[in-house]
Amino acid sequence: MLLPDLQPQRLVFSWRPFEGSRHGLEPTEPPLPGQERSTLCGRTISVDRATEVDWRAATCEVCWSEAKARRDAAG
Repeated sequence: MLLPDLQPQRLVFSWRPFEGSRHGLEPTEPPLPGQERSTLCGRTISVDRATEVDWRAATCEVCWSEAKARRDAAG
């Protein structure tokens, strides 16, 4: 039996809560507290340690749309 050619999954985006919503970040490096990072919606955020409540915030619609568009383009 032949097995399908499986490609390892790679991280596409990291998500971090900031000011009431979760934003997508490029996966160039793990987001660490104290860093400033650019989001998929074009904001610059300061990465902080997120609480359990922070993770329940809504996802930024612009970041979500951009993440889906990039995923679909990568095919």
